[in-house]
Amino acid sequence: MSGFPGACRIHRAQVMRLGGNLEAAEAQALTACDELHDFNYWVTGNGLYEVAEIRRVRGAFAAAVETYRRADDLGRDPQPGLALLRLAEGKVDAAAAAVRRSLEATTAPLVRMQLLPAQVEIALAAGDVRTARAARDEIEATVTSYRIANRIAPAFDAALAMVAGRIALHEEDLDTAARELRRAREAWLAVGAPYEVAQARLHLGLAYRRQGDEDGASTELEAALATFERLGAALDAERARELLGRLGTRRTFLFSDIVGSTRLLESLGDEKWRRLLARHDELLRTALTDAGGEVIKQTGDGFFAAFEHPRAALQAAVAVQRALHEEVFAPDVRIGVHTGGAFHPEGDEADYGGQGVHMAARVGAAARAGEILVSAETLDGVTGVFELSDPREVDLKGFADPVSVVAVEWR
Repeated sequence: MSGFPGACRIHRAQVMRLGGNLEAAEAQALTACDELHDFNYWVTGNGLYEVAEIRRVRGAFAAAVETYRRADDLGRDPQPGLALLRLAEGKVDAAAAAVRRSLEATTAPLVRMQLLPAQVEIALAAGDVRTARAARDEIEATVTSYRIANRIAPAFDAALAMVAGRIALHEEDLDTAARELRRAREAWLAVGAPYEVAQARLHLGLAYRRQGDEDGASTELEAALATFERLGAALDAERARELLGRLGTRRTFLFSDIVGSTRLLESLGDEKWRRLLARHDELLRTALTDAGGEVIKQTGDGFFAAFEHPRAALQAAVAVQRALHEEVFAPDVRIGVHTGGAFHPEGDEADYGGQGVHMAARVGAAARAGEILVSAETLDGVTGVFELSDPREVDLKGFADPVSVVAVEWR
């Protein structure tokens, strides 16, 4: 008899989590796990997964990872939650691989329905629009197939609208994005799921901002922030504050620099140096922007750029070196890459400052001629994509401890 109340507690915890009562939901799920552990490992695994999901949303990543592991030990697939956690850590490749493995392991439509929205989010973060669209199409087919009294279930309708809106936003189809995200917002409101409502409002705010409607954007972002703060969803609240200009941000920063520029100028003369520098600037700007980078500024004979994800920055760095290598004559360029926190100095959205920026600049200064040098922590989740050297420790000016770096092979 004691196992039955435990199973009911887990269902109650799921409802409470959906309703936004995260603290009480975690307590219910933990109590259920204590009641069930000696009777039903599979249901206990489901309870642990609920606890892990709550901890992930609240930003307690170490505790969440451990709880996902315990759920996995009892036979409960830790996806899509663990994949979304890896995504939040910036480990896009690891997240994509994890959700792909789980999808390959099942053909059950309703099980896949739990995984596919996460695959859309992760694929868009990786710039893989084809995979995101395929997942959306499968969600739409499942939603259409599973009806209640010939009507689409509200939660299914909300999930479909959300992924459709996110894909449209990624593709800059702003009218479609706004329409679908409004539909997602209203559908999640009808379900009574405040966290999902806040996510829809955050993305709707982005759509409005890109349409030039800053007043509408602020309304949605403020509402999202208030909900995230009330729920204790720390990382989501941080993202909302960032979009409202109230918080620093996290990016991958790239610095490039011509090695021996003074000597080159002296040997070439002003006119030849000017032409060489103009060609260098053209090649670098093209490679950086083609990879999705934002050129922040030119620093004399180098560039400072920011990227959403480490892999894009590394692809840009490789493209830069290869483009220069194909020239009849080009200067040697060193490149440094680092992922870290930063802020917009004095509210200037076009510039970045902070420790992450300084670290990237120092890594670049430590690179050799023709080298792409990357802080080892930047490579979390992107290893295997590039050929790398063995790590080495370097002392960086302004930083007390040595930093582990690796070189990316581009030849």
